[in-house]
Amino acid sequence: MWDRLKTLSLSIRILVGLALGAVIGLALPSTGRNEGVDQFVEAAAIGGKLWLQALQMTILPLVFGLVATLFIRSRGLTQGTGNARRAFYVMMAFYLLAIPIGIFSVEVYLGAFPVTDGMAQALRSMAGEGVPQESLHWQDSVLSLVPVNIISAMAGPSLLPVLFFALIFGAALAKLPEGEGKRVLSSALNGLVDVAFVIVDWVLRLAPVGVALLILATTQRFGADIFAGLAHWVILSSANVLNVLVVVYVIVALATKVPVLSFAKAMLPAQSVAAGTQSSTGTMPVTIESCRTMGLSEEAIGATVPLAAVVFRPIAPASFVFTCSYASAVYGLPAASFALLLTIGLLGVLMEMGSVGIPNAATAVAKFTPFAALVGFPIEIIVVFLVVEIIPDIVKTTTNVTAHAAAAAIVDRGVVSEPSPAE
Repeated sequence: MWDRLKTLSLSIRILVGLALGAVIGLALPSTGRNEGVDQFVEAAAIGGKLWLQALQMTILPLVFGLVATLFIRSRGLTQGTGNARRAFYVMMAFYLLAIPIGIFSVEVYLGAFPVTDGMAQALRSMAGEGVPQESLHWQDSVLSLVPVNIISAMAGPSLLPVLFFALIFGAALAKLPEGEGKRVLSSALNGLVDVAFVIVDWVLRLAPVGVALLILATTQRFGADIFAGLAHWVILSSANVLNVLVVVYVIVALATKVPVLSFAKAMLPAQSVAAGTQSSTGTMPVTIESCRTMGLSEEAIGATVPLAAVVFRPIAPASFVFTCSYASAVYGLPAASFALLLTIGLLGVLMEMGSVGIPNAATAVAKFTPFAALVGFPIEIIVVFLVVEIIPDIVKTTTNVTAHAAAAAIVDRGVVSEPSPAE
């Protein structure tokens, strides 16, 4: 049986751990009825929190290394052929369009279906009852972005000044002339990220156990309220992504030469594979075939789909906006203003581009850390959301793959025939 479990995907194993921990927690006597059981549950909670902290310890090297090398890694995206540049600009337009979609979801879904006190209490318990950070006055927030001492900033509770320094550092690194110093420094930063990912991989292998310990303690204390909270999160976060999918189809109808019904029919095979694999990159060959079925040119497909499969996750800004708002609701923080939601979305574009070509699950906690500092919620709640990420991730991957094909269809309208090597 153990060998069979090891062949399952990590997401499925996490759900198995979630179910096993929940069953044990619900079967145990409630708090205060048996001292031995209470001690066992306390030990389980400590074990779960240790796993949670182990996942968080890689955040600083990941954020700094990824953002500091952003300009070097993304430079080629806008220096390719005319079709490649057009594809890049179309992707950026999709990214920016996702921001107001996320804001719409916050206003409509969280307004109509708010987080209840019972849900919030159970979710906070599983996240470790972290204390939300006090929001700074806007003048102090602006001043805090520029660190006086980067070493002190790295040791501080907020990664925003570290993020700012990493951006400046990365821009300066990209401007250096090609030479040994630039290569060595770039290699060192990439090596730092690679080492951090090895540690993340080790910690993620223990995720089913860590999740089981966390949910065990939560269900023993709060019963089934945690499932109501997780289900509420899954439904609303998935609905947020579906809004993006609807807008993608509207764009296809308005901005491409492909009839929307033909587009929808051609995309069914790719969407099915995306839902099954939860991998945009793995779905790329099927996406290409879907684009050919629509009659798109090989120039548009070749310039758009491979690039999009690696670097383009258009749902990201909407997801950042909605997740931050939901986390704020869990911790009873004031509703974010329109300006703050817009800032979250723009920062989301930056953070998503900073993780170009890297699996989303590997960087999820690291990417949300600056948002936790900006909005004020404890980062531990993001790990709780990741426990049931497999369900929204199916919707996310399907939407991303559909947007990849839509971007190719837009590029096809103004495709530039590239000269052959002989010419």
